[in-house]
Amino acid sequence: MINTKPNSRFFSLFFASFILLLQACNTNESFTFEKQNITNNTHSLCEGEDCPTVDIRLVNIINDNPICKKINKEIEKAACTVLSLEENSSSTEIKQAIRRFNRSYQEAHQEFPEEIPPYEVSIDSEVSFQCQSMISILMDSYVFTGGAHGYGAVSFINIDRKTGLPIQNKKLFKNYSAFKDYAERVFRSTYEILQSESINSTGFFFENDAFALPENIGFTDTAVILYYNTYEISSYAEGPIEIKMNKEDVASYFAFDIL
Repeated sequence: MINTKPNSRFFSLFFASFILLLQACNTNESFTFEKQNITNNTHSLCEGEDCPTVDIRLVNIINDNPICKKINKEIEKAACTVLSLEENSSSTEIKQAIRRFNRSYQEAHQEFPEEIPPYEVSIDSEVSFQCQSMISILMDSYVFTGGAHGYGAVSFINIDRKTGLPIQNKKLFKNYSAFKDYAERVFRSTYEILQSESINSTGFFFENDAFALPENIGFTDTAVILYYNTYEISSYAEGPIEIKMNKEDVASYFAFDIL
């Protein structure tokens, strides 16, 4: 088994329990976050010897405000999506999703005890950026369910602080098409692809040979990150593709104040 663990270059793992205070930009308001650690052992979510390895760390706002509860729920739902091994899974509660993950492994292991290695999932999260209007959550995950190797991925969940709901990528921008055109110029410059050449001429595999923004667009205090996970536009051997843009250079494209 080849273990492709979460991308530690984004952030180091934290202690199982801690409290982090993050000051919001351009405002005196602040949210206090804690990190919740969830494993099979600590929460008795799996019984017996045939239990996969589960290690999940989720940030949560310490506040009973309805908006804060919505934000916490969106973070939890994103983790449930990572755990889902079934199409159209309805799990939105992390413990329920873990139980389903455990059951999937146990059923497979019972049917093929000599062929199915122990499943493994690890999820870590942190607040990569927050300001008066939005919060950007970075979630780094790794799932192994057999095969030659597991799958590691990074996702960004951008949440509207006023509603507590996730912001769809196109809603981040004043003009989505204009930013996409700008991003394509940056991408071509980074990978030395001439405007006259196919976007896939150097080995990428954008669908229909047309540049597209990634599923994951995130923010830090200084940068806008375009993150293409493995297989999105490149092979497993090539790994993920990351483009960083200075926020001051692109702030005018966004519908939110990201500075």
